[in-house]
Amino acid sequence: MIALFKMLGIQVETTSLQVAEQSIKVLFIGNSYTYFNDLPWLTQQLAESAKETKILKTDMVVVGGATLKSHWKRGEALKLIKAKRWDYVVLQEQSILPITNPQQMYEYASLFNAEIKRVNSQTVFYLTWAKQNQPETQEILTNSYMSIAQKLNAKVAPVGIVWQKVREANPKLNLYTSDGSHPSPIGSYVAACVFYTTFYGNSPLGLSPRIYSSNSSAPKESNRIELESLSETDAQMIQNLVEYVAQQSLER
Repeated sequence: MIALFKMLGIQVETTSLQVAEQSIKVLFIGNSYTYFNDLPWLTQQLAESAKETKILKTDMVVVGGATLKSHWKRGEALKLIKAKRWDYVVLQEQSILPITNPQQMYEYASLFNAEIKRVNSQTVFYLTWAKQNQPETQEILTNSYMSIAQKLNAKVAPVGIVWQKVREANPKLNLYTSDGSHPSPIGSYVAACVFYTTFYGNSPLGLSPRIYSSNSSAPKESNRIELESLSETDAQMIQNLVEYVAQQSLER
């Protein structure tokens, strides 16, 4: 009987270890483009809707208007990078700095990337979108992010590229809030679909079209707030474009 209990004990411990390994852990470092509509949590919900065997676990270090330089100087992001074992660390630069001062972006992205590699994690750049009244700047944003990602051998979540294609495909689908800069719930949904595909390497086709938020740090079914429910047509269009852009990015 004792031997049997010991055997059972070993089995339980092994199962617990397997469960612990069945997750993808991601740290987001950025500003309001990340925390608007709680993008990390939205991405978790999409992974849940896909019934992924690996649970997505996220944390974020975010400050309104923050640059990678200011995050580096504050030190909180670096401390958290070292504190846990992350599969991915997402770096999001301030919205126009890749256009106005790409050299500063490259300098601090490189510093963060070195620390991320030191803890055996992988850098993912959050390629953001052009402001609503400046669509012509998307090409500069894209080139800045793609250039540093290639230099550092990092991954890219091509959110801004997908935004541009969604706007072209359906101009009536509003991705922006009234300020023409921050993401609407639909804009954050587009970003979450991109991050889902980036983290899992799976097609976003068939992901839930419902967009939730919550004021809770640990949201549950009972306190979710539905922000938007996309039509099947719009959800499918977004997901198809995410898949197309993701494939194009891999072929670069």
